[in-house]
Amino acid sequence: MLTRRKLLKGVSAGAGGILFAPMLKTLAAKVEGNHTPPKRVVFVLFDNGFAETGIQPVGLPLGTETVKQLPLKGLKLPYDIEPFAPFQDRMTIVQGLRGYHLSPDHGGGFRSLSGLPSSDKHRSIVGESIDAAVARVNPRVFPLLVLGIAAGKESTTAALVSSAWGANRPIAAQCRPELAYESLFGSLGATRNDFAARKNLLDFVTGDVKRMKSQFAGPEREQMDYHLEAVESLTKRDDRLSKMFDAGLLKKHAPQMPSKPVELMTDTFALQCDIAAAALITGLTHVVTITSGLCKLGTSYSGITNTHTHGLGHNGFDNETKLMGHKVLAKYRRYLSEQTAKLLAKLQATPEGQGTMLDNTLLVFTSDSANRQHTGGENWPFLLVGNLGGKLKSGQYVAYPVKETSKEDAFWGTAPRSNPAINALYCTLLHALGQPRDTFNLPNGLKDEPALFGPLKELLV
Repeated sequence: MLTRRKLLKGVSAGAGGILFAPMLKTLAAKVEGNHTPPKRVVFVLFDNGFAETGIQPVGLPLGTETVKQLPLKGLKLPYDIEPFAPFQDRMTIVQGLRGYHLSPDHGGGFRSLSGLPSSDKHRSIVGESIDAAVARVNPRVFPLLVLGIAAGKESTTAALVSSAWGANRPIAAQCRPELAYESLFGSLGATRNDFAARKNLLDFVTGDVKRMKSQFAGPEREQMDYHLEAVESLTKRDDRLSKMFDAGLLKKHAPQMPSKPVELMTDTFALQCDIAAAALITGLTHVVTITSGLCKLGTSYSGITNTHTHGLGHNGFDNETKLMGHKVLAKYRRYLSEQTAKLLAKLQATPEGQGTMLDNTLLVFTSDSANRQHTGGENWPFLLVGNLGGKLKSGQYVAYPVKETSKEDAFWGTAPRSNPAINALYCTLLHALGQPRDTFNLPNGLKDEPALFGPLKELLV
């Protein structure tokens, strides 16, 4: 009688090779009894700052003279991040980290995920970014997937914005969802140009899918069903186009590609989150970075308002929504929270080991320009969701010393120079992933202050 191990080893993925190879390796490891669930990290960056009013638990003062750790249980999340409430027990809110010599004014560029100063925040790359460092821990078919959200009609195919393997080694962000889709799943025949062929991505691998499923039983078969569901979810929008094509609702000689790409920021971000979820669930990657604004006010907020983003950051009045700029930015952050929370929900619905994929995933949600559009990085708020399989503490609010500064209807925090750098958080992530370092990207001018760039004991288990 064939053992499950022999069955797994005998499976040939055929046309679905690239899509199912990571999954099959995982299932084989489970059968052999040596599988350890992989750790995943999702970075979401957005422009125009992460205002303290958008991350601070309601009723909790910002200012503190000492390090403060409080449980989040029972606290109410502010409007901007309220969609993450279902994950509050897995959440950590961090205030008081600094960006040293970064000056992320109008967007931090490569500085945001590296913590390294440079002469030009958008072009000068002097070291690796944290997402690249994480991607090296357990690389997959796509070690690091970087997705961008650019301005509507001016959206570009790719942009160099947030990530780098090292000095002068930038990683491009794919800003066109249809091209990101094709680059990930195009080997299966799922091209952006053929509505009918994209009616169901799995049409291209139906025979292989049926054959593989017939040889699986129990948890392995159930796990495969979740992988297939993740891929199928990507085709739903294309299914609507295909039906229009079949019904003759499109022009008789319609171009193979839509006449124009998705333009609304809201639609683009939602699509990129869908692509990220599918890539994670199918095992094509373990690390995703989504950057809205391309780290330099590089998008519009279309779908929310068409008013220029720069003026909103200055709290100008928005004639379209009849709201002040900071209120519009709150709606923007809330929308990003809603879509990112849906991504997390998909991971939570996917079994893995004794729990779900979310148990082994961390979300890092922050702005590329710290707490506001014009800032020197004196307070860089972070929202974390997840604990990487129990390696990070969660369900807590952590504030390093912060002085609250108020102005009219806004307030922001200023942290003393003795506070840890954002690099310290990134170093903490590497410790949690089993790749400890004394520091992460310790700048030359701060070599005498390594403690500000090392792991944070308030976050590590």
